Amino acid sequence: MAARNLILHADLAELWQAQQRVNEWIVAWSDRQSDATLGEKRRFTFISGEDGVMTGAEMLLHVVNHTTYHNGWVADLFYQIPAKPPTTDLPVFLRDVPQQL
Repeated sequence: MAARNLILHADLAELWQAQQRVNEWIVAWSDRQSDATLGEKRRFTFISGEDGVMTGAEMLLHVVNHTTYHNGWVADLFYQIPAKPPTTDLPVFLRDVPQQL
């Protein structure tokens, strides 16, 4: 991928299916991790072409932090419509969603 603004799935149903596959992959990847694998350094290439190195734990933290950015951005769009945004607070999620993990 050479850019951040590519439209990979123009159809909403296709985007939904692709996101579900990503979600399933992340859950399966997470299930396979241990302290040792999360501590391993992994090399990658930024979109800019520069090299990078992060541990598995740092990569996971990046995904979580990046997701919170998008959640906040979408919640703000609800206020602009205006419409009631979904609850995005972690404590509310932990209270309301059955903890089966």
